[in-house]
Amino acid sequence: MRKDHRPNWLRKFQTFVNEIYIDHYVRPHLDASGIDLRVINPGYLEISGTGIKLGDHVHVMALADKPVRLAVFENLGEISIGDYGVINPGVRISSANSITIGDSCLLAMNCYLSDADWHDIHHRIYAPGNTAPIVLKDNVWIGDSALITKGVTIGENSIVGAYSVVTKDVPANSIVVGNPARVVKELPTENLTSRKALFTGDQPYHEFEEQYFSEKLADNSILGWLSSFLKPGKDV
Repeated sequence: MRKDHRPNWLRKFQTFVNEIYIDHYVRPHLDASGIDLRVINPGYLEISGTGIKLGDHVHVMALADKPVRLAVFENLGEISIGDYGVINPGVRISSANSITIGDSCLLAMNCYLSDADWHDIHHRIYAPGNTAPIVLKDNVWIGDSALITKGVTIGENSIVGAYSVVTKDVPANSIVVGNPARVVKELPTENLTSRKALFTGDQPYHEFEEQYFSEKLADNSILGWLSSFLKPGKDV
């Protein structure tokens, strides 16, 4: 379906129900969670273990075939995600030590952060193997299907290219790509923005959002929405 046929009042009602689900079935599994936690398809957000903390305005998008997994192994590790972060479908974060993600970080689809080997090279029975903390500083962008391995620190504003494997520290304001990832460009910081600006600017994010959907869905009706299910066709 290429068009959202919902009337705006239905969108608001669905958002309200989703918030109730998050409050009753997601937040209790977290050690801490800030204001405006949003999860699209929260039934596909998998949380395992203790020591998982999310900051303010964290937005998570999960899908049936690409669930989001936040896992702490036998309560040995911890996961801390700062304010204004975005977690896309298929993201996996697995900790047996410590994974700290700063403010305004963007985790693209299918990326994987793991602070452990999960078993030794020769002795493959006992987990978690060797561990070392992972740190993502503020405003880091991890590309599609990238892998961040144990002991890595990624400096602020840096970008990790799609499918990269990061095994060593990444300096601030850098773009890295490849397997193993290497610096290919320094990132100019002039006029660099972060997702924080959405929530701290002149127009609060929720006001912008309401204005956007009020205009986009203004002409939609409940009959049109039902018709889109009964007689699906090409949307314009």
